[in-house]
Amino acid sequence: MRILITGGAGFVGGRLIKRLAGEHEIFALVRKASAQPAANVTWLVQDLAEPNWTVALPERIDAVVHLAQSSHFRDFPNQAMDVYAVGTGATMRLLDWSHKAGARNFVLGSTGGLYGTSEQPVSETGDLPDQRNQLGFYFAAKRAAELLAQQYAGQINVATLRFFFVYGAGQPAPMLLPRLASNVRDGNPIFLHGDDGLRLNPIHVDDAVNAIRQSLQLTESRVFNIAGPEVTTLRAIGEEIGRQVGRAPVFNVDKITKPNHLVADIARMSRALGAPKTGVAAGIAELLGKAKA
Repeated sequence: MRILITGGAGFVGGRLIKRLAGEHEIFALVRKASAQPAANVTWLVQDLAEPNWTVALPERIDAVVHLAQSSHFRDFPNQAMDVYAVGTGATMRLLDWSHKAGARNFVLGSTGGLYGTSEQPVSETGDLPDQRNQLGFYFAAKRAAELLAQQYAGQINVATLRFFFVYGAGQPAPMLLPRLASNVRDGNPIFLHGDDGLRLNPIHVDDAVNAIRQSLQLTESRVFNIAGPEVTTLRAIGEEIGRQVGRAPVFNVDKITKPNHLVADIARMSRALGAPKTGVAAGIAELLGKAKA
């Protein structure tokens, strides 16, 4: 297959390219050129936030995986245009081009954050709340992208993947699990709402990559939660990190504020794309560089 991947220089996209390059012809659409040449990978340079693209996209493509997102997703309203341009505008450009270029499959990277918070596991058929919070504009841009992509469902097999707390070695430090690991190592407190903090089922990046890979084989349009096999808590994650690094975690407990639980129902993912395999302990070991070869 000829596959175009955006966000190829990112955490998930980089691993995806390594996984697919031995099997397919890859076009990696990135903001900056890669210094590392790779077999079967053509690097295409384009800032997706630019109003006028100058990159020459292939005349023919079999599949598109759109993983790119604005690095300014937390900076609303100052960077609202950048968040929109990458999250929504680029999605529309790619949908239009991919349809004209003959694509059979379009994989859209979205976020489980669209569900807000819930005491119960959230499913793909559940309602999505209107959120007016720090990430509300980012979620709105993602939701708009989903709605646009779903309009192409009769033309292209669209897989919308809502990722939940992806983690693994090499992830940027500000993200959740690397941040928790740094706090434990440095002796800084982990802040918990309630005794145990939020409940979640984070997914290791290798399981996320496998889900994307399987999505490229779909023959219909579907929405999927992409999350891990184990439900855990922030306290349990901190304790597991502490066990593996040999340092007791420090917790700062707020017993008044209600935790924002977010656990994904992964039944649909498990049936159609394969069940995730990496448990929390094994995933943290890989994150910390302690995984066995």
